[in-house]
Amino acid sequence: MERCKQCSSPILSDKENQIYCSHECWLAYRNDKPAESALRVWASIAGVLIALFALLLSVLSILGDSEFGLPVFTFLSGVMVYFILKEIYSKEQITALFSIPDRSEAGRLILLILVLDIFVILPIHAVITIFLFPEAEQQEIITMFADASDTSLALLAFSVAILTPFAEELLFRGFILGMLLKRYSDTQAIVISSLIFAIAHEPIAMVLAFGGGLLYGWIRVKTGSVLPSMIAHAIWNGFITIIVILY
Repeated sequence: MERCKQCSSPILSDKENQIYCSHECWLAYRNDKPAESALRVWASIAGVLIALFALLLSVLSILGDSEFGLPVFTFLSGVMVYFILKEIYSKEQITALFSIPDRSEAGRLILLILVLDIFVILPIHAVITIFLFPEAEQQEIITMFADASDTSLALLAFSVAILTPFAEELLFRGFILGMLLKRYSDTQAIVISSLIFAIAHEPIAMVLAFGGGLLYGWIRVKTGSVLPSMIAHAIWNGFITIIVILY
């Protein structure tokens, strides 16, 4: 019988690779660890962002304005961050990051996030955009959909709805939020990672990205896994993609 890594109690579950008996024990184990230095945390984040920028330049130099540029970069960036996570975290931590101990609870949290996205974050974003940025142009990704040919539309939709959530959640909730949690409280880490997530987007999309970042960061901390935020992000992007295509 497997025993909890934190409290050594028996794990009464038939799920494979479960190393904590409860979410509370996972939090206790994490909070018992000494905080990383701010310099190490921010240097790690800056280093990965610089590496991703170099990857972007490499992809652009090879593919140029090709329709394959965005999906190739998105996929490669996700793979790069995944291997970085495997290098900096233990096998147990990686297992926890990519598993969902309580699927029913995760499902309820994902549904809650989608409801908040539609009825809270999106209206706030619309109001702020209308009153503070009345001259703002359309988001670039929407323009890309409008200009895409029939053959490239499916590739663009796949990239936005599937590849982007995969890469962004690994980077922002897997790596960046994970590093920030080594130094700051849950709330501070979620807010800071959401600000970075917002800055990475176009100005017109920053409010929407910041709100989404808060929700995805919250469910990442709540469940201890990056998969629920990845699923919620993919559903949201897929929903927006369908609206843009049909509109």
